[in-house]
Amino acid sequence: MIMDIFSNEFNVHKNTVLLLLAFIMAGSDSAQGADHHDSADRVFTNAKIYTVTPEQHWAEAVAIKDGSFVYVGDNTGAKKWIGQETEEIDLEGKLVLPGLIDSHVHPGLVAGTVELITMPFTEVYPLPYTGRKEVLAWLKKFAQKNPELPVIVAGTWRQEDFGAEGPNKRDLDAVVSDRPVILLERWGHGCWMNSKTLEAMGARSDTADAVPGLAYYQRDEKGEPTGWAKEGIAWDAIFKNVTPTGKYEKMFSIFLDFLSAHGVTTLYDAGNMTIPDMVYPLISKLDREGRLPLRIEACHHIILPDQIDSAVAELKRLRSTYGGRNLKFNSIKIHFDGLHTNNTGALMEPYANNPGARGATLFSEDRMVDFIHELNREKIDLHVHCWGDRSAHVMLNAYERAKREIGDKLYTRLTLCHLPILKDDDFPRFKQLGVVANFTPGWNGDVPVDFFTPYYGERAAKVYRAKPLLEDNATVSFGSDLITPFWINWANPFYSMQVAHNRQAVQGGRDAPVLQPVSERLSLEDLVRGYTLSGAFQLRMDESLGSIQVGKTADLVVLNENLFEMDRYDIHKIKVEMTLLAGKTIYTRNWKAVLKEKFFELYRAYFFWAHSYR
Repeated sequence: MIMDIFSNEFNVHKNTVLLLLAFIMAGSDSAQGADHHDSADRVFTNAKIYTVTPEQHWAEAVAIKDGSFVYVGDNTGAKKWIGQETEEIDLEGKLVLPGLIDSHVHPGLVAGTVELITMPFTEVYPLPYTGRKEVLAWLKKFAQKNPELPVIVAGTWRQEDFGAEGPNKRDLDAVVSDRPVILLERWGHGCWMNSKTLEAMGARSDTADAVPGLAYYQRDEKGEPTGWAKEGIAWDAIFKNVTPTGKYEKMFSIFLDFLSAHGVTTLYDAGNMTIPDMVYPLISKLDREGRLPLRIEACHHIILPDQIDSAVAELKRLRSTYGGRNLKFNSIKIHFDGLHTNNTGALMEPYANNPGARGATLFSEDRMVDFIHELNREKIDLHVHCWGDRSAHVMLNAYERAKREIGDKLYTRLTLCHLPILKDDDFPRFKQLGVVANFTPGWNGDVPVDFFTPYYGERAAKVYRAKPLLEDNATVSFGSDLITPFWINWANPFYSMQVAHNRQAVQGGRDAPVLQPVSERLSLEDLVRGYTLSGAFQLRMDESLGSIQVGKTADLVVLNENLFEMDRYDIHKIKVEMTLLAGKTIYTRNWKAVLKEKFFELYRAYFFWAHSYR
């Protein structure tokens, strides 16, 4: 307690001294003109700068030197920083935010899905989708046109069309029986396989499931796998059959440009399943060559139980092999449970559509306590996929126990992500334990209206509740969780901000159904903080990023409209005029940028067409 008081007092005095120094420097006069040693590299004036700092919410000018903010204040004070070599930019009243942070995204998977053959009747197409009949008709035609393919890996199909028992291998066998077929489910948490695939995987009636209730084969009454594989074993099958081509690198580059064009300067790569050595060589190469347009905090991704014992060693291998200036490896991600659509999210109470299922967690509470101890010794953070209320409850229990055993010296910072459904009495534990809650704002209304109700029943009226956490001053960060170009809009923070602000899909505007409870509409201030300072805290970068403040790294975004004053249904239309990373412009909205946007739209359309009809 005494040390805590001393630490707090020290921080208060330290901050006071820093503010005092900044004030003195800003107000000092100079007779040296252009040669003044305090001349900035760049000065932005006449702006509306939302700083995301409690001491100074708004400013109208900033000065940047050597990649950091050296002045934040009014126009008059900024003039003291202007010398002959200073670039002065009049922003003419435009809104400025700190550089945005996508705290949960999968850039490697976004690029990797370029290699996935795409069926022409997924929801991105304006064509009717009526069920398994279309899937099988497409597969028959595709297999006949592509006899040379040794394995057919394609997607996507809707699990909702098959009920709780799921799809069956016999339907695929009747169409293609000479080679493996693996069809990815539209939410990415399961695969439909034919008998050839199951044979290649060694899946039989006596084959043990990786995790019953989570990563397992659906089985018939005799114990035979039916052809529906879930979670980790499904991903393992998919990615063993993905081979990168030039299209992979192209889509990766396009996606990074998309993020820069929408104000993202830092991201958390939330995992690449079983293909890190396909993804990170490319990112590392860009980083070494100075062509990586943002910071990437990467991880080692655990999707199956046998990965945990070697997890720390694997993270260290990734760090030593691929780590660099803007590519870091400081955390481990665990896919702790699944998703409600295939009944693998771990719930306290059974699923409404399948009373015999409650899902499961990848590891026990005891195993997670031991693992947190190991991570703490190695100074590694932990990021955990928690879909059901039981999975979050187990992780909070494990972290609380580890914290009690280790004490105040606990280093490992825990982030629980997604959290569509939580126990009421678990909300205050996030603040009490210092656990970060990471949400995906694009899901707070921009999903089908029947996405939750068939599975949660009455509980569907209480999904995606961030308000209790925000009101308790817990740390709430936001990410897109993008895994495919299908839903690229979610990677635009302003699109996702509109969704979470309204709890409505963008496409329906004012008339779109409101995701209940309507009281969970989030304020723009909370959303901006979640995309900036809270994201920086999650990534242990809050001392240098997340707010516009003297001494911090100069990441900022200039917008063409004022987010806080515009119509709430037009927020998705915001355009980024300029994005700065450490004081350097990485994106400017000019005619070249507009052409690149149009090219991306055309490329994306071509990608879907080419993969669907090849």
